[in-house]
Amino acid sequence: MRRWWFRLGLALIGVFGSYVGVTVILFVVGTHRTSLSQLPQEWLPMPPLETNRRLLIIAPHPDDEVLGCGGLIAEAVQRKVPVRVVWLTAGDGFPGAAMLIGRSTPDSQDYRTLGKTRIEEARHACQILGLSEADLFFLGYPDRGLWTMALAGDRVVRSPYTGYTRVAYPQCANSQHPYTAPSVVWDLIQILDEFQPTDIFTAHPLDDHPDHMACALFTMESIRHTVQRGALSQRPRLYYYLVHRGDWPLPQGDHPDRLLLPPFSMGHGGWFYLPLTPTAIERKRAALEAHATQYALMTRFLSSFVRLNELFQGAQVPTLSYRNPVDDNPALRLRPEGDIRAVQVTPQPNGLAVEITTRQPLKTPFQLQISLITIDARGHWNTMQWTYRPGSTVLPASRDGNTLLLWLAVPTMRRQQAGYLVVQTRLYGVEIDRTGVLPIPLSDAGWDSPVHATTPRSAPSHSR
Repeated sequence: MRRWWFRLGLALIGVFGSYVGVTVILFVVGTHRTSLSQLPQEWLPMPPLETNRRLLIIAPHPDDEVLGCGGLIAEAVQRKVPVRVVWLTAGDGFPGAAMLIGRSTPDSQDYRTLGKTRIEEARHACQILGLSEADLFFLGYPDRGLWTMALAGDRVVRSPYTGYTRVAYPQCANSQHPYTAPSVVWDLIQILDEFQPTDIFTAHPLDDHPDHMACALFTMESIRHTVQRGALSQRPRLYYYLVHRGDWPLPQGDHPDRLLLPPFSMGHGGWFYLPLTPTAIERKRAALEAHATQYALMTRFLSSFVRLNELFQGAQVPTLSYRNPVDDNPALRLRPEGDIRAVQVTPQPNGLAVEITTRQPLKTPFQLQISLITIDARGHWNTMQWTYRPGSTVLPASRDGNTLLLWLAVPTMRRQQAGYLVVQTRLYGVEIDRTGVLPIPLSDAGWDSPVHATTPRSAPSHSR
């Protein structure tokens, strides 16, 4: 009898192991599929690189400037088009890289050394691309902490890696600025005022890395504030470059004879194609290798961006309705009720009416996490967050098919000058899908015009 129980146990283990194995295979295949590239419905050529253009590259970390825009920078320098590069962080929160230059268990000093090293790597990389020291701006905010700063608003954030709460690198002209969202925006405003860019290139708000999403938010807010003050001679064109999105770009590795195409779920229009000359491609490769701490750990991934072209998606004018990529996560093939299709917002003087459409009706155990960041006329940042659970009365909602209609009470909404919304679906606390940062146009919301913008709070002035 015991022998039969033993055989039955082995059979159950075999069945369970097969189920787990097949599930893992399907997940890997799904990840691969959603990261596949496809040709956009139509190519949009980048506007010609003429000498009257002024390009500003805003990167979350050292190496992002080369991954997304290395070829663009090389081509612009060749045509004598002015270029400036801004890094929001020093890349000082990467444990793997800190272990390369420090100890197996890095401490705060190792991370600080990493930050200084990555700044020097970025300098060397940009010299290879043809830029001078005067073209480079290091801001030194916390790596892996930009989204935390965005949500914290006026409150000072401490880096869990370096222990810093203020900009402390000697290479940064904004030394001692606190780790707050208004400080980042103020630093960017100063650069916009001084450089007067015609084109701005920054991280994509749908990038998987939270720092990249926050970089897009800080860029959008600095442009909005500067334009509203009338400090720019013309409104700059805004473009996004993508770095992290599943396994994209595929195939990974060194394929300089291939095109760089957008991910499958994001390949529907709006992409600008910049062909690169052989010289620009080789300079981009050399610049990536100059980021030695990153190249040693991620050679295959970094080399995937050395292609025949670079891609940029043009930023849309803020609207009240946003479409979201669908079927862009392998888990969403199994649980399509967590797949966000669209978000529509209607600002009111005391809150927001929000409609969230998913591919199938949202149901338990899924939850919605909604984050709203607002900025008032004095530059104060405030964050409100709501969690919706199907069937809960804490945040009531009505349903119309696959669409949930929610009311988010914001008593001070009338006094806000800017709003940014992020919607996430979560399953057992794990993020399944999210929107990018959705700017909410408040200037046409229908209530009295807010007072004119003033200098953001907690933003000490500085000169380079």
